[in-house]
Amino acid sequence: MRVMKPARPAPDHREVSVNGRARGITAAVLAGLFIILVPLTTTLAWTHRTVLDTDTYVSTVAPVAADPAVIAATSRLVTDQLYQTLDIPTKVADALPANAKLLAGPIASGARDYVQQAVTRVLESDAFRELWARANRFAHTQLVAVLRGDTTVLKATGGQIALNLVPLIEAALRNMAGFVSGVVGHPISLPSTSDSEAPAVACAKLSAAIDRQLPSNCGVITLFRAHNLAVAQRAVRAFDRGTLLLLIVTPLVGLAALLVSPRRRRTVLQLAVGGAAALIVARRLVIWSQSSLVETGRPENKSAREAIVGQILGGFFDLTRWLLVIAIIVVVVALVTGPYRWAVRSRTAVGQTTGAVVAAARGRSRDVRSDHAVAWANAHHDVLRFGAIAVALLLVLVIDVNLIGFLVIAAALAVFEVGLSRLRSSAHPAAVPVAATTPPRRGSHPQL
Repeated sequence: MRVMKPARPAPDHREVSVNGRARGITAAVLAGLFIILVPLTTTLAWTHRTVLDTDTYVSTVAPVAADPAVIAATSRLVTDQLYQTLDIPTKVADALPANAKLLAGPIASGARDYVQQAVTRVLESDAFRELWARANRFAHTQLVAVLRGDTTVLKATGGQIALNLVPLIEAALRNMAGFVSGVVGHPISLPSTSDSEAPAVACAKLSAAIDRQLPSNCGVITLFRAHNLAVAQRAVRAFDRGTLLLLIVTPLVGLAALLVSPRRRRTVLQLAVGGAAALIVARRLVIWSQSSLVETGRPENKSAREAIVGQILGGFFDLTRWLLVIAIIVVVVALVTGPYRWAVRSRTAVGQTTGAVVAAARGRSRDVRSDHAVAWANAHHDVLRFGAIAVALLLVLVIDVNLIGFLVIAAALAVFEVGLSRLRSSAHPAAVPVAATTPPRRGSHPQL
């Protein structure tokens, strides 16, 4: 006797509907969270790498030394320090007779210009660019070591981390050694200083050589002081953990939104478009902050601040630009591969047209089935032609291609353009009407 299995109950459509609605709401919430996290994660990741990775930091700040606006601002700053130390106005006034005191001002101004020219020559040299990169690398390595827990560095540096540019002062003095000798009243012999030497010691040696007291912090840019150590170390630990956590959580949230979504293509579009919009907002906020930083400070140094801030933030704009390009590509791919009528028609037309263009470029004949594609290509000849050129230019601009990559793109563009030209210039029979290709129905008679 055969035992009948009980029939499976029919699915409850209300339960399915509720489940689908719940999944849709969950996917929307996760997509919204992803959109919020994208700019935050991007900004923190860029900041972490730029501030705490020595190689990235040095490659970011090194070009600043070659910027003309920065050179001009630094030259004014160093010149003011040397001019005050040498006390040139007093020396000029003492050297002039009483009836020539009116010339003291112009002579002192000319002397200041001479000092600034000597300083500028040093700043424009390759030696200073090497000094700038080397000093930044040395100071940043010490700073990161201290922030990550190595307190022995502070004991060796007197409780602070500083950028040592005393060799710049020495080089400027060497450039105008004869002038300085005339100011101090005897020939000078400048000692050699090193960027790894304690700045206070180097400044003291230069002061003794020129018989003038240089400030103990001459050529020094302080980056960190020991009394901020505990707070700074806790902040760096939190920064490390927070950045790592966001780098893990953000993609997982996006992936979870896709997994629970009942309409994944729509969710992909939401993630890409929302993430791109959030990045654009973040870029705009950074631009506003950049403008605020540039406007803060002495007006004569505005160009230098603009160059420095622009160089530092350039990495952020490059990173977000690439993310925006990726988001646009995802949106385009999701749309053109979708089930939408226009997408299906476009895929069919592009596929048939590409085949016809390749066949024409190779000089091969077509069959009747490609006539509609050829007619469409000829009707949209200018759109296809300039569209292909635009795509090639976009690839060259967006992608850092080498010579071989450029030649490959150029060759592909040439093949496409040749194929389009052959399609247009060659004589093709008109598209065969559908009625003519349809066999006569049974029982019908040909028209006489």
